Amino acid sequence: MKHTIILIAAILHAPLALLPAADAPLAEPVTIVAFGDSTTAVRGSTTVYASVLQEELRNVRVINAGVPGNTTEMARKRFEQDVMTHHPQIAIIQFGINDAAVDVWKSLPAIEPRVSLERYEANLRYFVQTLKSKNTRVVLMTSNPLRWTPKLKEMYGKPPYQPENVEGFNAPLAPYCEAARRVALDEGAELLDMQQAFVEQAQKRGVTVDSLLSDGMHPNDDGHRTEADLLRERILVLAKTHSLPITEGPLWKASGEFVTIHPLCTDITHGSPNPAVLGCGLARMKDGAVIAVYSTPTGYYSKPGKTWIAGRLTKDGGKMWSSESVIARHPDCQPSHPSVLTTRDGVLHVFYLGFKTWKWQGVNPAAETQSDLWTTRSSDNGVTWSEPQMIFKGYTGASNGAIETRDGHLIVPYSHYVNDPGRLVNQTSVSTDGGKSWSLSNDIDIGGAGDHEGALEPCVIELKDGRVWMLIRTSRKFFWESFSTDGGKTWSEAKATTIDATSAPGHLTRISDGRIALVWNRAEKKRTELHLALSADEGKTWTPSLNVAKGTPGGATYPFVIEIEPGELWIGYHNVPKGWNFPRARHLRISVSALIENVGR
Repeated sequence: MKHTIILIAAILHAPLALLPAADAPLAEPVTIVAFGDSTTAVRGSTTVYASVLQEELRNVRVINAGVPGNTTEMARKRFEQDVMTHHPQIAIIQFGINDAAVDVWKSLPAIEPRVSLERYEANLRYFVQTLKSKNTRVVLMTSNPLRWTPKLKEMYGKPPYQPENVEGFNAPLAPYCEAARRVALDEGAELLDMQQAFVEQAQKRGVTVDSLLSDGMHPNDDGHRTEADLLRERILVLAKTHSLPITEGPLWKASGEFVTIHPLCTDITHGSPNPAVLGCGLARMKDGAVIAVYSTPTGYYSKPGKTWIAGRLTKDGGKMWSSESVIARHPDCQPSHPSVLTTRDGVLHVFYLGFKTWKWQGVNPAAETQSDLWTTRSSDNGVTWSEPQMIFKGYTGASNGAIETRDGHLIVPYSHYVNDPGRLVNQTSVSTDGGKSWSLSNDIDIGGAGDHEGALEPCVIELKDGRVWMLIRTSRKFFWESFSTDGGKTWSEAKATTIDATSAPGHLTRISDGRIALVWNRAEKKRTELHLALSADEGKTWTPSLNVAKGTPGGATYPFVIEIEPGELWIGYHNVPKGWNFPRARHLRISVSALIENVGR
């Protein structure tokens, strides 16, 4: 018999898996089938538990056979085809939410569940007994808990549901979960109690159960992660007990409280004790040390003069960081969100916002809206810094890096507000004398109207043919691009690229083998996942992307990437679980060779 584990859902959506060691013997994969309803099935961009198991267990084939809307009565009709024909060694079963539902929202309101409690229990017993007769190990999961949302309360806010009770939407489901527990005990199946697990996970993290659900009913990424962790642990025990050739693959690693990073990555975040750490720029200095720059200790909207631009150094690959040094202070604004560049002459250049006010008035930003762009530089490895110099007056958002071209131009890209209608356009400040004086380019305008519309927060890189390529954040599900042939002084009309992206900036760097690395948030996952890809043809095509960091809540976004040593990329990014008043900059490193092995050339 084939070794098989069954996870049944509608579509398998497995992320990239780590390759086994080259010299490891290849056992026949164990098939896993997840049998369930929409809490098992693939759901939009959510990373469901079946996909996590495929990634984090070695030598398995995971089949997702969840079907949205299914009751056990419906599932019984497809049980033979969707489960038994795969000859599973392990089956995971999770039903209940649809069975227990009382459709009080219909024009003729229902007064009974879709499937009676007795019939639900009989169906579960049938599934378990049939699988056990074929020597399949069964993991039975209770349904996850349900919580009210305004939409659900509008539909279901009448008896037998209890709209006045925070757990009142879950009440009719409770006896069905108890029946699942009873079946598991009577039939000798493994039991994972998700009603209890979600409550315990929420308490552990100091949040509510709602934060593990996308809509009051379906688990979000965090909810599926909770289920996957428990399933992985139970499957590994079953594998050991029953001599199944399943082993644990490398696991994602925690980086702070709300972020996990890919097994190929190493966390190198400096541990600032302050509530806000805004800015993840990195630069290698002429003595070999690496500097991280950021603003701290509070966010944008504290009183003027309460934040400063700071730096920390590491000389051992990010294992240890120096104490914080102050780079710049301003008494009349909040210096914020810096980036950093080391030029070929060894001078450090830091670029940052002088945030004063953001206010939107009708179709335009208010007159007092102001966040200027400033710079300071150091020629002695950050010991002393020049007097801060304003290089753009107006309103700009995040400072998203800078480059030095082959002919010595310093190019700083940014976006700023214009009026009638209010929108953002891109521009660059350019210096041809090492940062002593600056000139402004033409605006790059793609139209749009409203706050955070138009051309936002660009990044730039010099191409091999001497042109400078600008990659532009938009709200249009793709990056746009513009080119300069004169070192950033003038720019072409912007056009859409084919690089899918949510409304967040990306960042580019040239690596030593000649390729370009791009770090960004792909469109389907919005800001929750940070992706890395390489291009060998100057940005025309890209390798498959690798998700290097996940952040929930607060995302993993606003990246900065640099090659510190040949073949070693360092990536900075932000997690903002409490909003942009209290962001947390984080950092990781990953080798190019490991990336290539995982995604291909």
